[in-house]
Amino acid sequence: MKRACFLLLFLMATLSTAFLLPPFKNTDSAIELDLPERMDGWTCEPYEPSKKERESLAKDTEFSKAHCLRVRWEQPPSFGSPTLVDLADLSIVLSGNDLASSIHRPERCMPAQGHKIYGSGRSEIEIPGHGSVPVRRLLSVQEKVDGEGPNAVITRYNALTYYFFVGHDTITESHTRRTLIDMEDRLKKGEAQRWAYVSASMWFAAEEDGSNLPDIETADRKVRELLGKLSARNINWNQIRRQSTEAP
Repeated sequence: MKRACFLLLFLMATLSTAFLLPPFKNTDSAIELDLPERMDGWTCEPYEPSKKERESLAKDTEFSKAHCLRVRWEQPPSFGSPTLVDLADLSIVLSGNDLASSIHRPERCMPAQGHKIYGSGRSEIEIPGHGSVPVRRLLSVQEKVDGEGPNAVITRYNALTYYFFVGHDTITESHTRRTLIDMEDRLKKGEAQRWAYVSASMWFAAEEDGSNLPDIETADRKVRELLGKLSARNINWNQIRRQSTEAP
């Protein structure tokens, strides 16, 4: 009986601390959601997220996605051959009011887009005029299905993806660090940042696969440049005060 009373008093005391916290409020992310139609020679064509991707996140999550194309001028076509074009994918996913379920690591959404991830690590990218930021680098195989049933044709592509999270005043590549920052801000400030993750990806050629896709080194350079240009354009850098990371 004494033990039950003690536990009840402890629970009441713990819950009462909520009244000592400052007023709770949401703060907007420092990133703009809109993607440019053209940027650094790329032409960006918007598209809608898949049904599976929408269903995996809260209903008030906001999306901005685009396929980006650019002529590969560094590799001019020979006479009679087609002009080579690079294809990249840009994505910004912005959390809604339900912060617990409206955003998570891209690794959770990517399987819904046909990705099987086989490599992950920490890196950094340069943002023109703003130094470097921590990013997560993923390697995956993406399956594209054309048709249905027994007549469906499955094509597999090697894919390279970079992403990071942007809060109200913080940038991090780590889902764990983002969670800890949220806990600290809620306890100390009574604030919850609206987080977004911004990502860029590109298919690349496996060794000697005979495709016209760029090799992994070229794809890596182009994805990093594209994500850097978008970040310089869409993030309010005057608002960013913290960069937080964790060991690879």
